[in-house]
Amino acid sequence: MSGLSRIILFFILIVATGCSSFSEMNFEVLRPAGYSMPPDIKSVVLVDNSQVFPDTAVNIIMLDSEIIKVDTDKVADYTSSVINTIKEELLSRMFFDTVYVDTIQYKIVGNGASLDELSPAQIKGICKKFGADAIISLDAYRYTNNISIESYGDYEYYSTYDASAINFWRIYDCYNMSVMNIHIQKDTVFWDNIGYSINGSLNPFVSFNKATHEIGSYLSYQMVDYLVPYWEKVSRHLYTSGNIHFLNATDWVNRDNWQEAEKIWNYIYSNGSKKAKIKAALNIALALEMQGHIEDATDWAFKVYEILDNDGTKTKNSINRYAVKYYINLSKRKLEYKKLVEQLGG
Repeated sequence: MSGLSRIILFFILIVATGCSSFSEMNFEVLRPAGYSMPPDIKSVVLVDNSQVFPDTAVNIIMLDSEIIKVDTDKVADYTSSVINTIKEELLSRMFFDTVYVDTIQYKIVGNGASLDELSPAQIKGICKKFGADAIISLDAYRYTNNISIESYGDYEYYSTYDASAINFWRIYDCYNMSVMNIHIQKDTVFWDNIGYSINGSLNPFVSFNKATHEIGSYLSYQMVDYLVPYWEKVSRHLYTSGNIHFLNATDWVNRDNWQEAEKIWNYIYSNGSKKAKIKAALNIALALEMQGHIEDATDWAFKVYEILDNDGTKTKNSINRYAVKYYINLSKRKLEYKKLVEQLGG
């Protein structure tokens, strides 16, 4: 099986869909990182080049659009938590040979603009100290927690909790002391609850401190996906009924012999009805995808898409709708394939 896909769960689950049945197959596919790091980057060092942001309204609670509390307390270990989470996740993915963390605070509070870059001298010093090829630097950040409480009558309250954060990153090249890439992250985690008192509506919510760490952790894992390839779970349909040939092919799949199953589906495609052709072609596409032949899989999925497009039946039933969706998903993987191979050094 190709290294670009791996089965994490396979089970035959017959699901009635009109007159057809399919098996659901769940597995992981390797997606390319958001940024393609130069192939000569083998060792990286994570740096906190941020300074505490000056905002005074960090945590806000509002009741029916009126501010009732403003908390100025900040989470002292936000940046160290983000950086250490990224380090551990990068190490677990084993993409870089080494991952270091520089614990020195390079940006002095109140000295210069909050988005200032590392200086050439600082870049040179950090790279020499760790023998690194690149620096991944958190150059600025900001987070807020907002709770909104709306009253409905005298005894019901609906509360929402938004924990938001922005992380500003630069990636520095140790060879020419320049910025290779700038990446800005911005996201929110959300909770809501209904209660029969203000406290009752707020009770399930986590503390401001914990919410800040949660959004920071979420952004950390997203940042790792931006830096290195990642596994993503996908779900596919394997059509298992229609005639005796589909049952025979399914038996080969259960023995993990996709090549023999593919021969049977090719026979069905050449000799079966239109509906059988569609299911056989989708199964062949899946078999090719499982073997890492993404371009060939996309070609087979397109055969089905072309049939449905010519007939104007792309949304007629669940099989047709799935076929269109599957073709789009494979087309995306085909576009990503070259980028992924480059990132893996192929």
